Amino acid sequence: MASRPYTHRQDVDAGIAAVITVEEDVRFLTATLRSVLTQNVLPGTIVIADATGATGQPVTSSFEVIPSPSGPVMEMPQSKHVNVRIVRAKGARSFGDAVNKALDYAELNPETRALWLLHDDSRPADAYCLERLLEAWRNTPGASVLGCKQCDWDGTQLHNVGLYAGRHTVHSLVVDGEPDQEQYDGRQDVFAVSLAGALVSLNQFQRIKGINSWFTTYGESMDFCRRVCLSGGRVVVVPRAEIAHRRARYEGVRTRGGEALTSDHAVRHGVAVARAAQRYRYTDMAMSSWIVVWLWRLIRSFGVAIAMLFGKKPFEAWVELCLPWLALTSIPGAMRSRRLVAKQAKVPMSSLQVLTADRRQITQFHDRRDAFEAQQGVVLLSPLERAHLKARIRRRWTWALMMAFVSFAGIVGLHWPVFRAVFSDGSLYSHALLPTGASFHQLAQAATTPWVFGAGTGIPAPPTPWLLVLMVSSLVTLGHVGGALALMLFAAAPLAALSFWALAGIFTRSDVVRVLGGLLWASTGIMFGWYAQANLPMLTVLVFLPAAFAFVFRAVGMYHTEDPLRPRPSVQAAALSALCFIPAVAAEPQLLLALIVAFPAFLLFVRRKRATLLLIPVPAAFAVAPTLVNAVRYAHLGSWRQLFGDITTPSSDVNGSPAALSLLEAAGRALDWRPLSADPLDLAVTVLFLVMTVLAIASLVLPFALRASRLMWVVILCGAALALVSSRVAIAVDADGVVAGSASPGILLMILGFLSCVSLVAGGAVKRFHPLHAVGEIETTRRDGLRPVIVSGRALLSILLVCCVAVQCWYGIERHRDGGLAMSRAGLPMVTTDYLSSGADHRVLAISAQTRNAVDYAVMRTSRGDLIDSSPAQRARLVNGEHDAIDSALAQACATLLSNPDEQAIATISGLGFGGIYVVSDGESAATATPYEQLNANIAASDGTQALVSTNDGVYYRLTLRSAESQNVDTSWQRRTQSSGWRVAWLACLSVVLALYCLVALPRRRLVNGLEEA
Repeated sequence: MASRPYTHRQDVDAGIAAVITVEEDVRFLTATLRSVLTQNVLPGTIVIADATGATGQPVTSSFEVIPSPSGPVMEMPQSKHVNVRIVRAKGARSFGDAVNKALDYAELNPETRALWLLHDDSRPADAYCLERLLEAWRNTPGASVLGCKQCDWDGTQLHNVGLYAGRHTVHSLVVDGEPDQEQYDGRQDVFAVSLAGALVSLNQFQRIKGINSWFTTYGESMDFCRRVCLSGGRVVVVPRAEIAHRRARYEGVRTRGGEALTSDHAVRHGVAVARAAQRYRYTDMAMSSWIVVWLWRLIRSFGVAIAMLFGKKPFEAWVELCLPWLALTSIPGAMRSRRLVAKQAKVPMSSLQVLTADRRQITQFHDRRDAFEAQQGVVLLSPLERAHLKARIRRRWTWALMMAFVSFAGIVGLHWPVFRAVFSDGSLYSHALLPTGASFHQLAQAATTPWVFGAGTGIPAPPTPWLLVLMVSSLVTLGHVGGALALMLFAAAPLAALSFWALAGIFTRSDVVRVLGGLLWASTGIMFGWYAQANLPMLTVLVFLPAAFAFVFRAVGMYHTEDPLRPRPSVQAAALSALCFIPAVAAEPQLLLALIVAFPAFLLFVRRKRATLLLIPVPAAFAVAPTLVNAVRYAHLGSWRQLFGDITTPSSDVNGSPAALSLLEAAGRALDWRPLSADPLDLAVTVLFLVMTVLAIASLVLPFALRASRLMWVVILCGAALALVSSRVAIAVDADGVVAGSASPGILLMILGFLSCVSLVAGGAVKRFHPLHAVGEIETTRRDGLRPVIVSGRALLSILLVCCVAVQCWYGIERHRDGGLAMSRAGLPMVTTDYLSSGADHRVLAISAQTRNAVDYAVMRTSRGDLIDSSPAQRARLVNGEHDAIDSALAQACATLLSNPDEQAIATISGLGFGGIYVVSDGESAATATPYEQLNANIAASDGTQALVSTNDGVYYRLTLRSAESQNVDTSWQRRTQSSGWRVAWLACLSVVLALYCLVALPRRRLVNGLEEA
């Protein structure tokens, strides 16, 4: 008030009382008060409704206004006073509630005939707003409510110009955000207006019992104006009177409690807005129809939610699913509000057709709205710009496909004998990977049932998560599980190269750096020996982890793109990222521990779309939920150790024993690398790591890569911590002792961070598009700039990357020559396979005696000792000293048969439901007395056995103590597990989550999308 400019051109209308509501956020209050106090016609009373609770007793003040007539002054003008009252509105739940509370304390003058209602963030756009409202009221004396044209805070874009009635809703027929070109200034009578800036007759306000705060701020205006129209009143919009409305709460820069938020931390109030519209809908119809309408809205919500997901609007889909259930919580308030509407309704809607929008108008409005929204954020491209982008796409993908072909050809060349044997009926295997003879049905059963089929006659334990990945891969090979293993091995290199090529594209657009980065990442698998060892879990991580991080950066809009396009956040990219994390986490569950630590750092550094980041880990967590639940529930028994294992067979030779290693020692164990050795191979790898570390440190000081480099350094540190922890954890026991967890996942996570930082050092490398008329000026600028230095630096970086690729390939080929990789076509004899396939509860015991003092055994349910029965959970139990009783009985029986014939041992095996024993040959000459011959003789001399097949690979004995019909293992516990409600709930939740994320991830063709996302 003290800074109000003094002028004689103002007048005061004592019959008008302005009510301005105030909350904790007062950023816009000063501008609103300034606009009100500079009106040509001032209200006689200004009531400030303080909803913050700071005002206890009403505070009153006033100032004097001396109006001067426009003509000659014939007498002394009479002074007029404007009273300002600050009253309490503590506990107000909405704008209307604050107005009602303020009027209870305001003690308005008897001559007050109208209220001018204002939010603290809705200011009159000019000095004539109230004057034009009063003029319109004089011209239409029957009007009860006069609303203003609603514009944005700058007054250039429209929000609405009145609203028309629809079918139990209202329509503005104005596209929110379209430019104000006075195209709607011909409107007058409407069904509803926004109460922000509205002039309301006090008599009408009191007659219809004020504003119903149950509808909240988002629906009060619609309900109030509806009751006015149905009671015979008139609602008029005055387009010449404009209100600049910030809509702070609606646009998310103000919390529900009224606190201020910045645009970067804006919250969504979509649920409250949709709930207000739903409340209006139900109170607009008879209560007798509510049940039928609710059932229809419930069914409809699923269809609308699916459409929203396909339209990349997951939050809106969630709101649609919640609305029917939120309606049940509002029944008492809905009944009171409906009775109030029905009580005041004197005019039927059929008499208000002029205030109703017909179907044609609504359809046209929706078309205009959709077209306007589709243009938001889209860069309009000239033909030359489109040609430039298409040329970049062709060049980029040509390099990428050549990179993928080189990667594939390299792996095929290194393992040509295995690749040639892929197309035979065999199974891939190595020292670490068991072969498989399982059918797709058996694979699906093992992947989705919390039961380990290969331990004795079976034990309850969570399924190995990686089997889900193998199951999906088997769909590509039409259900051939063995073919899926070979596909995963030979497709890993090109897919891994493309995956990191995509991640490098986040940080740089240099084609050479991206291609060399992809080759370097693919050759990491050669350096670690994962291709030679058929370490499919780590190859799965190698393929999917870079793609997952690439989509994370795209989801929050932190990436480089081609000029003149601009980065933008993408919900679709977030869904793709979530789906890519599933195979990586399923292959190596320990990665989830590092990602849980890394994601809070991402939330800290990322400026927008933080809620999107929180949803990315959800599908991966559901995929490994049985493993996580089991690890937590039985943590006291050591079940948490299974998180550090995978489906491969761990050994002390590769993983070593648990020890408190340094980071260099952990990396050396994972790579079989000796950092202090003088061997050329070890020296080359040492230099490689030093170069990568120096470049990664350099990325921390680059001004254009501060946030991205820090994020990737968080990934590096999380990977280092994971490697140190994993090397200290015991996960299995073998003949040489306790086996430690693999440090490879943590080391690979570190390498991912280092290579990302190297890509950052290359710079954006965006090839700018410049109009022809500016080429001369640009060339001059380039000659005077640092471009030659940048190009030289990028060329040097490319040479370093080429050397790194060569070193990694050289090291892997020399150090990991023999990982036991081969194709196995051997298996149980045909008669044995037929027996196993004749029933799901049929089992055969395979025994192998390599020495006279030790015997190995395995429970067979397929033609080969099966990969799908490998369980890190079972191995974790053995580390903790838990031994299954049936497993112990089998071990005792096998040991007895190795030393001497024993009918009781055969009876024990037969009593457990086994139909036969297969003795595996040791491959030595039959002329010598080998443990194999000794074991064969003891079994043949025991009663209850019959030799059916004898080959060079082994001998199969059928057990005859029991009839063929009773030769089956007890599967009652297994069947209970398969029909468990927890298993059904897990599979149902996982299926629903995957379906929802896939809907969001499905590509949708949009303008320039292909040009930007390629």
